[in-house]
Amino acid sequence: MNETGATLPARWLPLGLIALSGLLIAHHVMEFVAVLREGAGKAALTLDFRTYMCGAANLSTPYDICHNGEFVSGFVYPPPSLVYFNLLSRLPIDTAFLIHTALCLAVLAMAAWMAVRLAGGPRLAAGAALLCAMAIAPIGTSLAAGQVNILLMGAAVAGMYCAARGRASGAGIAIALGFWLKIYPGLVPALFLTPRKWRAALATVIASAAIALLGLLWAAPGLYAQYFLELLPHAQGYTMPGVAQSLTGIATHIEAGGGQPVLHFVPIPQTIQLASKALLAFGILAAMAHQAITRESRPLDSLNLLLCASLVAAPNAWGYHYALIFPVILAAVAQTLGNPHPLRTPMVLACWMALVIPAWTDPPHLLAQYPILNVPFRGRYALVAVVLAALIAWDARKGEIAAAPRRR
Repeated sequence: MNETGATLPARWLPLGLIALSGLLIAHHVMEFVAVLREGAGKAALTLDFRTYMCGAANLSTPYDICHNGEFVSGFVYPPPSLVYFNLLSRLPIDTAFLIHTALCLAVLAMAAWMAVRLAGGPRLAAGAALLCAMAIAPIGTSLAAGQVNILLMGAAVAGMYCAARGRASGAGIAIALGFWLKIYPGLVPALFLTPRKWRAALATVIASAAIALLGLLWAAPGLYAQYFLELLPHAQGYTMPGVAQSLTGIATHIEAGGGQPVLHFVPIPQTIQLASKALLAFGILAAMAHQAITRESRPLDSLNLLLCASLVAAPNAWGYHYALIFPVILAAVAQTLGNPHPLRTPMVLACWMALVIPAWTDPPHLLAQYPILNVPFRGRYALVAVVLAALIAWDARKGEIAAAPRRR
């Protein structure tokens, strides 16, 4: 067989994924347009966006109002973020929604460019992987619901990208902004604790402190204490079994019998709380170990391992939180398309297919009636994160990535 014929099978898979991803992205657009037609002030998907606009409109008691009947469902962002949401709340809600969406799209484009640069690989494989990552349901849901998870993901990717290229100030500012919007990016500086990145760690501390002080212009000191000493500890103790896409959610779903999702917050058993905290600590250490084993040659994979750990260990990781998995699935698909493997390729594609199904999708009755099938289906996003993290760790264990030349 000639060289052209030999490469045809390798081209059909990425081209097919590009076509399918295009259809799924078109569905994202249709879902967003449907929200616009219904109006951000009325659409079911934008309930959280309305809650945040409501809470942030009052700078003195944002955490005490607009709870939707449950304390952990109100305004749950750190005090410095109030300035962003408060400014939006002063506009007509549809205008605020469009401005927020435009910012999310700009950050998504930036994160996509940085992630592709960090991942490397053949151009066709990278392009197909990028579209696959944009096609997952959490991206479309975050945009249609007015969530901030794309901004968090962008902060994490930008922080790692800048740190990997010696731009300490850029890394510090990106992580500080993400942390004070919502705390997830606050885990990333664990990957800055190396001789090559200590300047980024210092810049993160300085930028975070500066933003906290600046936040005192609109957020009273008491709000910081309320957020970190009252709201966060309280929220960490509750979840929705069968709805939360985390190992904590899966465990509490199993304890609740594994049947239909529980559509209200319930206390997490103490043993499961401790296990989730231990899992998060293990994930942070695993990401740092990966960074050391690979000699910092694959910063995106180290970050991806950390992002997977943060998602599966969180007590309240909903489907739209999995916008954070964008760089993880992008890198996984790019790698398997660039170097197909009879076992790895179907495994990665199965993970991608699980992510393109919206988190709220009910399984067929044949599956739903059996907890042993119902529980994994409803918690599939968390299981995908576990599988993708395991693949990253497996590659580092084999030494394949450590031996690879650093891409510029």
